[in-house]
Amino acid sequence: MTGEVDPKGWPLNPNYQIAFDLIPARVRAVFGGKTIADSRAARVMYELGHAPIYYLPRDDVAMESLEATTRDTYCPYKGHACYWSVRVGEQVVENAVWAYPDPYAELAQLKGFLGFYWGRMAAWYEDEQLVSGPREIPGRIDTTTQLKRLFPALAAEWHPTRNPGIKPYEFPAFSDTVVWWQDANGREWQERIRDRVLAATTLRTDGDAHPYG
Repeated sequence: MTGEVDPKGWPLNPNYQIAFDLIPARVRAVFGGKTIADSRAARVMYELGHAPIYYLPRDDVAMESLEATTRDTYCPYKGHACYWSVRVGEQVVENAVWAYPDPYAELAQLKGFLGFYWGRMAAWYEDEQLVSGPREIPGRIDTTTQLKRLFPALAAEWHPTRNPGIKPYEFPAFSDTVVWWQDANGREWQERIRDRVLAATTLRTDGDAHPYG
Protein backbone atom coordinates (compact mmCIF):
# COMPACT_ATOMS: atom_id res chain seq x y z
CA MET A 1 0.00 0.00 0.00
CA THR A 2 1.37 3.42 -0.92
CA GLY A 3 -0.78 5.55 1.38
CA GLU A 4 -2.32 7.35 -1.60
CA VAL A 5 -6.05 7.98 -1.68
CA ASP A 6 -7.69 5.33 -3.86
CA PRO A 7 -9.92 6.61 -6.65
CA LYS A 8 -13.54 5.80 -5.86
CA GLY A 9 -15.83 5.15 -8.80
CA TRP A 10 -19.24 5.88 -7.25
CA PRO A 11 -18.98 9.70 -6.99
CA LEU A 12 -18.06 9.91 -10.69
CA ASN A 13 -20.47 7.21 -11.85
CA PRO A 14 -23.36 6.81 -9.37
CA ASN A 15 -25.47 4.88 -11.90
CA TYR A 16 -22.96 2.05 -12.32
CA GLN A 17 -24.71 -1.31 -12.20
CA ILE A 18 -23.82 -4.15 -9.84
CA ALA A 19 -26.41 -6.76 -8.82
CA PHE A 20 -25.96 -9.25 -5.99
CA ASP A 21 -28.70 -11.84 -6.40
CA LEU A 22 -29.61 -14.84 -4.26
CA ILE A 23 -29.27 -18.21 -5.99
CA PRO A 24 -32.36 -20.29 -5.09
CA ALA A 25 -30.39 -23.54 -4.90
CA ARG A 26 -27.84 -25.28 -2.73
CA VAL A 27 -24.43 -24.40 -4.16
CA ARG A 28 -21.37 -26.55 -3.53
CA ALA A 29 -17.75 -26.08 -4.71
CA VAL A 30 -15.25 -28.94 -4.70
CA PHE A 31 -11.45 -28.97 -4.94
CA GLY A 32 -9.04 -31.86 -4.40
CA GLY A 33 -11.93 -34.16 -3.65
CA LYS A 34 -13.07 -31.98 -0.74
CA THR A 35 -16.11 -29.70 -0.43
CA ILE A 36 -14.66 -26.21 -0.02
CA ALA A 37 -17.99 -24.42 0.19
CA ASP A 38 -21.57 -25.60 0.64
CA SER A 39 -24.36 -23.06 0.99
CA ARG A 40 -28.06 -22.40 0.56
CA ALA A 41 -27.40 -18.66 0.73
CA ALA A 42 -25.00 -18.26 -2.19
CA ARG A 43 -25.23 -15.17 -4.35
CA VAL A 44 -24.19 -14.32 -7.88
CA MET A 45 -22.77 -10.93 -8.79
CA TYR A 46 -23.62 -9.37 -12.13
CA GLU A 47 -21.45 -6.40 -13.06
CA LEU A 48 -20.85 -4.49 -16.26
CA GLY A 49 -17.87 -5.90 -18.15
CA HIS A 50 -17.50 -8.96 -15.92
CA ALA A 51 -18.59 -12.57 -16.03
CA PRO A 52 -21.02 -13.68 -13.28
CA ILE A 53 -19.19 -14.35 -9.99
CA TYR A 54 -20.40 -16.65 -7.21
CA TYR A 55 -20.09 -15.41 -3.63
CA LEU A 56 -20.75 -17.66 -0.63
CA PRO A 57 -21.11 -16.78 3.06
CA ARG A 58 -17.87 -17.20 4.98
CA ASP A 59 -19.67 -19.41 7.51
CA ASP A 60 -20.38 -21.88 4.69
CA VAL A 61 -16.73 -22.12 3.56
CA ALA A 62 -14.19 -24.65 4.85
CA MET A 63 -11.78 -21.98 6.10
CA GLU A 64 -9.36 -24.67 7.36
CA SER A 65 -8.55 -25.36 3.69
CA LEU A 66 -7.82 -21.70 2.91
CA GLU A 67 -4.42 -20.04 3.36
CA ALA A 68 -4.24 -16.25 3.44
CA THR A 69 -1.88 -14.65 0.89
CA THR A 70 -0.40 -11.19 0.51
CA ARG A 71 -2.32 -10.43 -2.69
CA ASP A 72 -4.32 -7.19 -2.54
CA THR A 73 -6.45 -5.79 -5.35
CA TYR A 74 -8.59 -2.68 -5.58
CA CYS A 75 -11.98 -2.12 -7.19
CA PRO A 76 -13.22 1.49 -7.29
CA TYR A 77 -16.77 0.27 -6.65
CA LYS A 78 -16.15 -2.35 -3.96
CA GLY A 79 -12.88 -1.46 -2.20
CA HIS A 80 -9.82 -3.55 -1.37
CA ALA A 81 -9.89 -7.34 -1.62
CA CYS A 82 -7.78 -9.82 0.32
CA TYR A 83 -7.10 -13.33 -0.99
CA TRP A 84 -6.69 -16.95 0.00
CA SER A 85 -5.18 -19.95 -1.73
CA VAL A 86 -6.94 -23.30 -1.39
CA ARG A 87 -4.95 -26.33 -0.20
CA VAL A 88 -6.14 -29.91 0.04
CA GLY A 89 -3.26 -32.26 0.80
CA GLU A 90 -0.60 -31.64 -1.83
CA GLN A 91 -3.00 -29.86 -4.20
CA VAL A 92 -2.92 -26.07 -4.11
CA VAL A 93 -4.58 -23.40 -6.21
CA GLU A 94 -3.24 -19.89 -5.67
CA ASN A 95 -5.39 -16.85 -4.89
CA ALA A 96 -8.62 -18.65 -5.77
CA VAL A 97 -10.84 -16.98 -3.17
CA TRP A 98 -11.20 -13.36 -2.10
CA ALA A 99 -13.26 -11.08 0.11
CA TYR A 100 -13.89 -7.37 0.66
CA PRO A 101 -13.48 -7.08 4.44
CA ASP A 102 -14.45 -3.40 4.44
CA PRO A 103 -16.53 -2.83 1.28
CA TYR A 104 -17.80 0.56 0.27
CA ALA A 105 -21.19 1.50 1.71
CA GLU A 106 -22.83 1.13 -1.70
CA LEU A 107 -22.02 -2.60 -1.58
CA ALA A 108 -22.15 -3.19 2.17
CA GLN A 109 -23.92 -6.52 1.50
CA LEU A 110 -20.57 -7.97 0.36
CA LYS A 111 -19.32 -8.09 3.92
CA GLY A 112 -19.13 -11.66 5.16
CA PHE A 113 -19.11 -13.18 1.67
CA LEU A 114 -16.21 -14.84 -0.18
CA GLY A 115 -15.88 -14.71 -3.95
CA PHE A 116 -14.59 -17.68 -5.96
CA TYR A 117 -12.82 -17.95 -9.29
CA TRP A 118 -15.06 -20.48 -10.98
CA GLY A 119 -12.36 -22.23 -12.99
CA ARG A 120 -10.03 -22.71 -10.03
CA MET A 121 -12.40 -25.11 -8.34
CA ALA A 122 -12.54 -28.70 -9.64
CA ALA A 123 -16.34 -28.85 -9.78
CA TRP A 124 -19.48 -26.92 -8.93
CA TYR A 125 -22.89 -28.32 -8.02
CA GLU A 126 -26.34 -26.79 -7.71
CA ASP A 127 -28.81 -28.97 -5.80
CA GLU A 128 -26.22 -31.75 -6.30
CA GLN A 129 -26.35 -31.42 -10.09
CA LEU A 130 -22.96 -30.79 -11.70
CA VAL A 131 -22.97 -27.39 -13.46
CA SER A 132 -20.47 -26.25 -16.07
CA GLY A 133 -20.57 -22.49 -15.51
CA PRO A 134 -21.99 -19.71 -13.35
CA ARG A 135 -25.67 -18.92 -13.67
CA GLU A 136 -26.56 -16.09 -16.02
CA ILE A 137 -29.81 -14.14 -16.09
CA PRO A 138 -30.18 -12.63 -19.59
CA GLY A 139 -30.72 -8.91 -19.34
CA ARG A 140 -29.97 -8.71 -15.59
CA ILE A 141 -27.33 -6.11 -16.36
CA ASP A 142 -28.05 -3.97 -19.41
CA THR A 143 -24.93 -3.75 -21.58
CA THR A 144 -26.73 -2.44 -24.65
CA THR A 145 -26.15 1.20 -23.70
CA GLN A 146 -22.43 0.90 -22.90
CA LEU A 147 -20.17 3.50 -24.48
CA LYS A 148 -17.55 0.81 -25.14
CA ARG A 149 -20.05 -1.38 -26.97
CA LEU A 150 -21.85 1.31 -28.98
CA PHE A 151 -18.90 3.56 -29.79
CA PRO A 152 -15.67 1.51 -29.67
CA ALA A 153 -13.72 4.22 -31.53
CA LEU A 154 -14.56 6.74 -28.80
CA ALA A 155 -13.79 4.23 -26.07
CA ALA A 156 -10.35 3.79 -27.64
CA GLU A 157 -9.71 7.49 -26.99
CA TRP A 158 -10.45 7.19 -23.26
CA HIS A 159 -7.37 8.70 -21.61
CA PRO A 160 -5.21 5.86 -20.25
CA THR A 161 -4.07 7.65 -17.06
CA ARG A 162 -6.19 10.75 -16.35
CA ASN A 163 -9.47 9.02 -15.47
CA PRO A 164 -8.44 7.20 -12.29
CA GLY A 165 -10.89 4.60 -11.07
CA ILE A 166 -13.25 4.66 -14.07
CA LYS A 167 -13.28 2.86 -17.42
CA PRO A 168 -15.34 3.29 -20.61
CA TYR A 169 -17.29 0.05 -20.10
CA GLU A 170 -18.78 1.56 -16.92
CA PHE A 171 -20.69 4.37 -18.64
CA PRO A 172 -23.71 4.60 -20.94
CA ALA A 173 -23.36 6.65 -24.10
CA PHE A 174 -25.82 9.23 -22.70
CA SER A 175 -23.75 9.94 -19.56
CA ASP A 176 -23.26 13.56 -18.50
CA THR A 177 -19.90 12.73 -16.89
CA VAL A 178 -16.94 14.85 -18.02
CA VAL A 179 -13.80 12.77 -18.59
CA TRP A 180 -10.37 13.06 -20.16
CA TRP A 181 -9.70 11.94 -23.73
CA GLN A 182 -6.55 11.43 -25.79
CA ASP A 183 -6.51 11.00 -29.56
CA ALA A 184 -4.02 9.17 -31.76
CA ASN A 185 -1.93 12.35 -32.10
CA GLY A 186 -1.55 12.67 -28.33
CA ARG A 187 -3.94 15.63 -27.94
CA GLU A 188 -5.59 15.63 -24.50
CA TRP A 189 -8.82 17.32 -23.47
CA GLN A 190 -11.86 17.07 -21.20
CA GLU A 191 -15.37 16.66 -22.58
CA ARG A 192 -18.74 15.29 -21.55
CA ILE A 193 -19.35 11.73 -22.77
CA ARG A 194 -22.68 12.42 -24.44
CA ASP A 195 -21.28 15.47 -26.24
CA ARG A 196 -18.63 13.28 -27.82
CA VAL A 197 -21.29 10.75 -28.80
CA LEU A 198 -23.44 13.44 -30.43
CA ALA A 199 -20.41 14.75 -32.33
CA ALA A 200 -19.64 11.24 -33.56
CA THR A 201 -23.11 10.78 -35.06
CA THR A 202 -24.77 12.58 -37.98
CA LEU A 203 -28.15 14.08 -38.84
CA ARG A 204 -29.94 12.82 -41.94
CA THR A 205 -30.97 15.39 -44.54
CA ASP A 206 -33.87 13.19 -45.66
CA GLY A 207 -35.49 12.84 -42.26
CA ASP A 208 -38.91 12.10 -43.75
CA ALA A 209 -37.68 9.21 -45.89
CA HIS A 210 -39.38 5.85 -45.29
CA PRO A 211 -39.69 2.62 -47.28
CA TYR A 212 -43.32 3.15 -48.27
CA GLY A 213 -42.85 6.19 -50.50
